[in-house]
Amino acid sequence: MMKQDNVQVQNVPIIPSQMDSSIAIRIAMGAKMIHERALMARADIWHKIRVIRGSQYDKETVLKAIFKAIEPTDLIPVKYQVCGEDAYFIARNCGPAIEMLCKTNLIIKNVKGDAIILVVTLGYASIHDLKIHIQPLLLAALTKRYDPNQKTLNLENFHLDPGIDKTVYCPLSQLRTSNHVLKMAKTAIATIEHLNLQRNELLNISAIENSSLTSIKYLDLRHNNLLNMNALVPLKNLELVKLWLDGNPLCENYSTANQYVESAKKYCPHLQELDGVSIVPNMPLMYRDYFQDERTQRLVHKFAHHFFNLHDQLDRTILRGLYHKDAFYSMSFAIPNAIAQKTGLNLYTGNRNLLKKGPKKNTFLYYTQEEILVALSKLPRSYHDKNSFKYDVMYDDDKCVVFCVSGLFKKLSSGTNVLSFSRTFVLSAFLDNEYHILNDQYHIYAAPQNITPDKIVVKYAYDETAPVCFSPSEKSVLITRMRQVTKMNNEWCESYLSEAEWDMRKALSNFMKDLKSSSISENAFVTR
Repeated sequence: MMKQDNVQVQNVPIIPSQMDSSIAIRIAMGAKMIHERALMARADIWHKIRVIRGSQYDKETVLKAIFKAIEPTDLIPVKYQVCGEDAYFIARNCGPAIEMLCKTNLIIKNVKGDAIILVVTLGYASIHDLKIHIQPLLLAALTKRYDPNQKTLNLENFHLDPGIDKTVYCPLSQLRTSNHVLKMAKTAIATIEHLNLQRNELLNISAIENSSLTSIKYLDLRHNNLLNMNALVPLKNLELVKLWLDGNPLCENYSTANQYVESAKKYCPHLQELDGVSIVPNMPLMYRDYFQDERTQRLVHKFAHHFFNLHDQLDRTILRGLYHKDAFYSMSFAIPNAIAQKTGLNLYTGNRNLLKKGPKKNTFLYYTQEEILVALSKLPRSYHDKNSFKYDVMYDDDKCVVFCVSGLFKKLSSGTNVLSFSRTFVLSAFLDNEYHILNDQYHIYAAPQNITPDKIVVKYAYDETAPVCFSPSEKSVLITRMRQVTKMNNEWCESYLSEAEWDMRKALSNFMKDLKSSSISENAFVTR
């Protein structure tokens, strides 16, 4: 009987109804409003929400204000766009959310306290006439963010994923959305051992329990809005080994490190690391990495990722510009020559021995960027395993940064070997937030005996490059060129470039595909 009733409702002709503040007040006061309430209850139609003068605010400011007004209900905004002075989006299956908006008289406030006026058109279109397929977008984003080698699913800032954000706004802070996304990950993706949920403004993590993701061993919850440690209750059935909670309000609740650790272990008794610190019983707290603050951590991680991506290419002259014109570079190789000859490591020439005396002591100390690039080009092809990296920042005064990064790398040419390395960089800050290498000390030695070549999986084709831009000025130039070619506005150009990891050719190729399929919104060509 229920199914027949639903079919009958879906077959009822849709007669749109526009709701303003006066109608909202009547609904909030309990007026029957039969037609409006019938439309709000239907799951097979789209409603349109108009944001009066929405062009004055960015999308996230508007939508966060709406989400706050409708708590604890939710809705999923689709096709958000600005036309003229106003902004628009559509949503469906959100009757309770619209009812909550009625209680505000369709007037809400953003974070600055500005009043935002809404107009809702109930029954704007049928889902059969306006077909928008969100599932494939979510699945594509999840697949792209999953690393099968490390069994890692990276959902950091998930709602800002370029493949999703252009069509639908689905922050994981909404329980309905996080439940749906994690359940999809559970069914559509292989085993997930490492789940990264950083920067999703999460107030709770019950979606992890609801989706039965029982294989998680490493969970990253940094920079969310978890208020108390009891928010970790959904983790009680997981055998978590590593957990990151930095940047959540709950971290301020404890006066000592031991109180913090013991509180976390009540919910995660198998923990061995908390916030990157070893918490093995009866041992002092030991840190894997050392950074003096979060700014330094972001800088060092970003620089190391960029440097080694370029260093591991076939043509190392791509590193040009990273070194200061008067930089120094040296390499030391700690494996005895006899062993190196037998194991195919004799290509590591240019070994600088600091114990040498006389005029030859600086033979392998390279000076100037050009000399350094020549020396680096003579080294065998390599692949550095970023998952093995450990960092130690020794000095940072905003003008100069000295840090050491160590880990494992695989030699790819003339036989395959796994080696350990330690590299100390001295970086100097210049204009436009750019840093140049003043000194690079590269030390190579044998890897631990249990590390075999199959333990490090190379994740790119042999001749693949990974274009990355650091400075705002470099990105600005690419955005300008993209705008000149495509005639899109800056926001959309930046979205395409970001999705293509700032590879102009790939961004233009994606643009042409979308243009041919008529899937680019007219709003992309509206100058902001």
